Amino acid sequence: MIQLRCTKKVQDFIGIKKDNFCEISESESILGNWMANIFIQDRRKVICFMNERTLLSFVLTGVKKTKAKNVLESFPVGLEQLLNFEGVDTNSIELVIQDCCNIEITPTNSRKLLGNMNDLIYLYQSLITAEGGLTNCDMTSIIMNINRTPQRVLDWENSITVAKALLKCATQ
Repeated sequence: MIQLRCTKKVQDFIGIKKDNFCEISESESILGNWMANIFIQDRRKVICFMNERTLLSFVLTGVKKTKAKNVLESFPVGLEQLLNFEGVDTNSIELVIQDCCNIEITPTNSRKLLGNMNDLIYLYQSLITAEGGLTNCDMTSIIMNINRTPQRVLDWENSITVAKALLKCATQ
């Protein structure tokens, strides 16, 4: 089980009320809990997911209000696709996806992590704009580039290296 910590924008978008939140707790899953935020790019909604332990991130583009509830169902699919693109072995992917079978929704609880997420969103927006917008950019390469950006919070390691190290330790 993991918790998806949603910003107020995401809470409003998917229509979840404060009464429906789960109690905030630490995750026992390999990668831990995730955060979700939403931003507008080229007049389309884009949801950004970021892992709290590794700052590993990916985005879902063109999300419509009519399918807002499907965002939660799309999260494990997007995560599996990211890990496949990054060359993570199938056993590790299966372990991570099993943890995503039960997703609880909570509000964000860390300003520091929210600041990291806002920095990532700025990077996503900048790279998408630099490549000519959502219709012209290669989103896979943008996601991979961002996950290879050194992070001070990770002692100047990059997100994918830290995530792969966690997965390697868990499968040995």
